[in-house]
Amino acid sequence: MSMIQAVWDYFSTCPLLENQRILGVDRLGVDPIEYTIDILPSEQIVKRYVDGSSIRQIELTFSSREPYGRDVIQNIQNSEFYEKFADWVEQNDDAGIYPDFGKWKTVRSIQVISSGYAVEVTEKTSRYQIQLRITYLQSWRYFKNGKRD
Repeated sequence: MSMIQAVWDYFSTCPLLENQRILGVDRLGVDPIEYTIDILPSEQIVKRYVDGSSIRQIELTFSSREPYGRDVIQNIQNSEFYEKFADWVEQNDDAGIYPDFGKWKTVRSIQVISSGYAVEVTEKTSRYQIQLRITYLQSWRYFKNGKRD
């Protein structure tokens, strides 16, 4: 299984996702309410060890298309969703509940690195997003004998 599939599976378990709406990857529709996961460009290797193992990271955004406008209550609810989402991620991190990256890749943490915020605002909808970082240990055995084990 790919790491993005594991991340998708992980976020699909979030009880806050409204009525099992669409959870995409690198795609967010124009109508509310939809969700997507987008991988961000970042330095992949954080630290290398002499045995060939390494600490690595993936940075990503979790985004949604939400109703938006002059209704202050709706906009507050949108922001509140991201506060609760950040709490869910942090509670999972504290409990050691992570995406499963497979045999030689052990997730060490999932962190919220920005609060939820609105982007791409229109008169009726807005894209909200929160940025996250997943760090993991990739064992030297992953590349045993010059190929993936």
